Amino acid sequence: MTKTLLALVIILGLVGGASAQTSNLPKIGVDFTFGPKHKCQGISPEIHLSNVPAEVATYEVKLIDLDVPTFHHWSQTLPAAAPVIHEGAGSGYFGPCPPSGTHRYEITVVARDGQSRAGASGEKIVVTGR
Repeated sequence: MTKTLLALVIILGLVGGASAQTSNLPKIGVDFTFGPKHKCQGISPEIHLSNVPAEVATYEVKLIDLDVPTFHHWSQTLPAAAPVIHEGAGSGYFGPCPPSGTHRYEITVVARDGQSRAGASGEKIVVTGR
């Protein structure tokens, strides 16, 4: 029983940690698409946001492959200048590039104020292959 509980806690930490921390926050809309240059390359897509709080200072952005949750494609905090995260923003982005078939990719955005407190969050899942 103890090993089963420990395994469940580890799994939830890998796939649901951010959701558990942000589930009670106001929701922001997250919209993006993966064009050819956003796959298997280092050019992040443009992300359009809606319902962003006025006091937002930064966006915490994460891209994960839900079918391989231990591989993180992007995790970065970016300055918030508008309700959009421009194409190619930041660094360390590795676009979807599954070896075969299609995978489910989730971009999560957390809007944070000047003291790094989370004020709102949102996510979008896109299914794509190479």
